[in-house]
Amino acid sequence: MAVPSYTSDLSSQTISECESNSTPLTFTNIGTGADATETDYFIQNTACVSKPFNITAGGIFVTTSVAITTSGYCFWAWYYFGCPNALLNESSAGLQALIGQSATNHDKWDVLGKDTYTYGGWRCIPVDFINISYDDRAGSGKGSSPYLVFGVYCNTSAGISKGNPLGIDVMRYGRGEARINGGEAANYATFAGFAAVNDALTARWGLIQAIDGGYLQQGLVILGYSSAVDFRDSNKSILIANTKKVLSSFNRWEVRQSGSRVDWTNINITALGTVSAGEFECIDNADVNFDGCSFTNMSTFIFQAASSVINSIFNSCGLITSGGGVFTGTKVLTSSVAADAFAFGWNVSTNPDGYLDNMVFSKGTAAHHAIGFGTTCSTSMTLRAVTFSGFNAANGSNDSALYFADKGTNTTWTISLVGCTGTITYKKARSGDTVNFVIDPATFSVTVKDIDTGAVIVGARVLVLVSSGVNFPYQAPVTITSSSTTATVAHTAHGLASNDNVLISGASPDTYNGAFTITVTGVDSYQYTLPASATSPATGTIIATMALINKDTNGSGVASDSRTYPSANQPVMGWVRLATGSYYKQQPISETINKTTGLAVTVQLIPDV
Repeated sequence: MAVPSYTSDLSSQTISECESNSTPLTFTNIGTGADATETDYFIQNTACVSKPFNITAGGIFVTTSVAITTSGYCFWAWYYFGCPNALLNESSAGLQALIGQSATNHDKWDVLGKDTYTYGGWRCIPVDFINISYDDRAGSGKGSSPYLVFGVYCNTSAGISKGNPLGIDVMRYGRGEARINGGEAANYATFAGFAAVNDALTARWGLIQAIDGGYLQQGLVILGYSSAVDFRDSNKSILIANTKKVLSSFNRWEVRQSGSRVDWTNINITALGTVSAGEFECIDNADVNFDGCSFTNMSTFIFQAASSVINSIFNSCGLITSGGGVFTGTKVLTSSVAADAFAFGWNVSTNPDGYLDNMVFSKGTAAHHAIGFGTTCSTSMTLRAVTFSGFNAANGSNDSALYFADKGTNTTWTISLVGCTGTITYKKARSGDTVNFVIDPATFSVTVKDIDTGAVIVGARVLVLVSSGVNFPYQAPVTITSSSTTATVAHTAHGLASNDNVLISGASPDTYNGAFTITVTGVDSYQYTLPASATSPATGTIIATMALINKDTNGSGVASDSRTYPSANQPVMGWVRLATGSYYKQQPISETINKTTGLAVTVQLIPDV
């Protein structure tokens, strides 16, 4: 990549540099006391405009003609008042932004007061005068674009007898974008890099400003504005400004360009206000890596699959949309989402096992769910070593720990909880759904390899049955009826779950026999799909046996199953074979699964040549 580039939309959208009270634009007073070109104190370039204030109400403005029609564009100005404790409170119109058509027709927005401007100094304050209603109006108000006057207005408890305490410096308009591109080894884009450009005397954009102990941010930070960025930084603290006269989406961070990389280590971001607490979104699926970061009182976060957020903390933040990224070791504490909403969203087909391990969720006072599983999710998922604190002990509550979306049809959700702690309950969006928690399941896996080469075999068929009824049905007598291709099995107290597999044998006609995936319809019944319609009812001495594995090996040559064994270690028997494409001789399986630790076996197949 190229060297870092730091720019802003504000650099080219200037209303007045405020370098002079008469050149190139003339400033006008409201109230007594003439404005002046101020060279003794200023914040940008070489001068500002100031005014004496031996009155209790007044201001200064510049007359221009700026067409501002874009929603979300703000009036940006630097404000100063040398006697802050003489101001009225902010809500009483202590210091105000002024925008309108003339000295007698304008609107004003409260921006500071003695209660919020205690220590004084220069402040850069954006005001969204298009979307945010005014606090005070003179005459017919600001009118419509183009706007002719921009400035500042004050109300004080007493006149100031000395000096020119009211100052205003560089006035701009725009969204307020911190645009960051580029970055390369030993010269990555950084917070300090942007702040150095932002804080230059000729700039002073007020977007990412260096302050004691860190940085003050406001506006929109775009990481990868027009080309990819490589932004890497660590051990920094950022405060999001308490912007009050803006939309909720005003303070925002975006990662753009799929080729971008953003690495943050021990970056701490805290929102100072609530009107626009700060959003974060990966617009593109960039390489985003957060480690040991913390985010406090912020709004929403949207990540994508290439995001990794590990060992981090979201404290009193809004909804976190995971996008399928990695969040191991991360804490989501006292979320600020609404009642019956969820703090963390997982809505991808990927099993969260390995992605959400060792996460911690605490409820706090808001009645919300910890994790919301969406319609794209698999119906069989694993949560590993996740802690839930303070959630409702009752299922179906607004603050039950887990929430399951409506997939459109009655669905059986099976969630394996491995080493998870705390109160784990659920609420389902669809009343007909079934949610099964499998607590600390044991994993049984079969790895299939070629005996000659040692290579794993993909697509080998694995069928493993229980050979004892200590936990699951073994050679249990059943009866079967059918309608079209739907077979209904009467099986007393079967104890099975939807998506389990059962081997049916001894039935006539033979169409009923085989290993099938079942859908449970009651405590004494379940259904499966026949390969073709058959005479009903089935006859013969029919028996049903649980099949723990009935599938092909995956891309790693493995077929596996995870479940709880409620009573004892489980004897099993079965076989492995492959007779499609490559040909191998069938090999038997005869093992015992430990109910606590599970079992992993390797079966070597002999080529059938």
